[in-house]
Amino acid sequence: MLCPPNDATFKAIMRNGATGLAKISPLLSRIARTGWTEDLGHRFEAEYGERIRWQIVGSMERLGMLQFRISPERTDALSDRRSALFDNSLSDLWIELMEGVVERYVRGVREGRIRGDLVSYLRGVVRHLVIRNARDLRLIGSETPQETISAFCEAKQETTRRNRLAWLKFVLERRVREEMLSRSDPDVFQRVYAKVHRVADYFFEEFLPTRCADVGKLGSSVLKALVGDLLDSDRIEAAAAYIGTVTPFSAGDATTNRVPDGVDEDEYLSCLTQAAGNRWR
Repeated sequence: MLCPPNDATFKAIMRNGATGLAKISPLLSRIARTGWTEDLGHRFEAEYGERIRWQIVGSMERLGMLQFRISPERTDALSDRRSALFDNSLSDLWIELMEGVVERYVRGVREGRIRGDLVSYLRGVVRHLVIRNARDLRLIGSETPQETISAFCEAKQETTRRNRLAWLKFVLERRVREEMLSRSDPDVFQRVYAKVHRVADYFFEEFLPTRCADVGKLGSSVLKALVGDLLDSDRIEAAAAYIGTVTPFSAGDATTNRVPDGVDEDEYLSCLTQAAGNRWR
């Protein structure tokens, strides 16, 4: 089939097994305990493969790479680069899975830090891989953190500024969280680790806007410098209690609207137009 009969069917596919508190299946427990084998790989594919492939398709759709929701079984009917985007993202996800994602998920559930099912847990990983591969395939631009932050700071109108902040979170949120955890002193780490999503929201929505005047002076180290400044400040308690209001998403107004070299302008602008109406769910 080209697409699911309706959104309810698609949501049912993605929701299957995700109700209530997370429960570690015997399959995931065994993978975490013994590592991957060929048999466990086949069993994992049978249990989770369809939902994971739909998740990649959903990420491509929300990024603006698809004009309609196509079945993962028909991605070979897409243009070469979009088909490659799906295949590369799926391949990279398997690498992530075999390099410790399942073990981290199981540990997080047992420690009470993770409450969703595995596929929900993989949402951020999938989003990161799809964005990275879309850039490698020149389907979207590859702005540096400095360029993306500068574009936000240069926005004058409130709507444009908010859209660019949403794009900024879309492309840099994962990196900011990693920087926070890797750069925190031991006494700060425990406070940041437990609420890293809130601290990251605070960084983008409250802290960064106050530092726009300094962005041009920090050069390529802008992200590390600003994260370090927040960690060294007296704002961590406020950041850990902060509730974000801006949802990360890909929108045309949120980008610098620079057409990457070697990419057809009509195709690129079409992607941005499609993306403008989509938010991460």
